[in-house]
Amino acid sequence: MGKDKLRIRKIKSVKGKTPSVKTFKVYDPPSTGADPGQFVMVWVPGSGEIPLAISGADENIVDLTIKRRGSTTEDLHDLKVGDKLGIRGPYGNGFSIPERPSLLVAGGYGIAPLRYFHQKYADQVRIHVLAGASTGDELLYVDELEPSAVTTEDGSRGHEGTVLHPFKEIIRDEKIENIYASGPEKMINSVFEICREKGLHLEASLERIMKCGVGICGSCLIDGFRVCQDGPVVDLEQLEEFEEFGVWERSFSGRRQEI
Repeated sequence: MGKDKLRIRKIKSVKGKTPSVKTFKVYDPPSTGADPGQFVMVWVPGSGEIPLAISGADENIVDLTIKRRGSTTEDLHDLKVGDKLGIRGPYGNGFSIPERPSLLVAGGYGIAPLRYFHQKYADQVRIHVLAGASTGDELLYVDELEPSAVTTEDGSRGHEGTVLHPFKEIIRDEKIENIYASGPEKMINSVFEICREKGLHLEASLERIMKCGVGICGSCLIDGFRVCQDGPVVDLEQLEEFEEFGVWERSFSGRRQEI
């Protein structure tokens, strides 16, 4: 079965992670062979199709961590064990395999693909984790990943503010050469500027609206770069070439709007 053919699967388990996030476990062998950072397109019967990063894999079971933030994710959150959904993929490019001490920088729901990265590579190389969220209730996987630091915008847990202050401290105090980032684009843009100044290797997962996942519809374009096919993971050199990065994004209709 090709990756572009929709595979109908039953949900094996559903677990609430935060007030707005749930993790679904689904039997889907093709997805468990994905690289961290790749994504799948998930179809909700009677609703729609959305891209989702893979947040974990164990034998033939894949983890999909989903934030409720639109009509299709709302319908997905209503599904229960035994209900069916459709999966195709995996698509895109993932993160490179770490060979040196590394730091994962996660903003909110962006920790999902980095959790899979940690799951796959933590026994091969020293990996530090930095996690941020809007509130303490919305922090994901902190008990599992044991971050070096956590931040919340409201100060309800860890450092008050964004991940940038502890990020600067960690790269100053620890021997870290590779940075892997996922989260809001403004956060990634700030991490990018610091990595460029310090000469650190950066790979970041970009988030754009993806309707097809195969590079046809153009909804995910950023300066002509197809995030679904050429990304979603990009390195520092690629980010330097983007004029829209950190400035513009596209709405679901395809119209460009300020971030």
